[in-house]
Amino acid sequence: MVYCGDSKAGPAEVLAVIPAEVRHRLRPEFAFEFLAFASFLGAVSESAAITVQDRITAAIEESSSADSLVFSLCTGLWPSDRDLALSQCLETIAMSLLPWLADPR
Repeated sequence: MVYCGDSKAGPAEVLAVIPAEVRHRLRPEFAFEFLAFASFLGAVSESAAITVQDRITAAIEESSSADSLVFSLCTGLWPSDRDLALSQCLETIAMSLLPWLADPR
């Protein structure tokens, strides 16, 4: 979860970073569980949850096992006029987490 500023209402974004080195440990239920968590936080409406889950599942199935994956869901708690700044921040976070999470130590 990514919080920005003094957000007391909840996270601005829900982020999942999955390095290629650990994809073999990804549970088959990942898309469902990620969406259930994001829905609990209010990041995904009930009407959109199935579509988002299907797209996450498709992205996992269609990508090579050598690919790292990053899934990011906006909660809508961040002002839309700052979306570019949030996207740049999330990209930096994801790229920083990939090598750290892939390190077997």
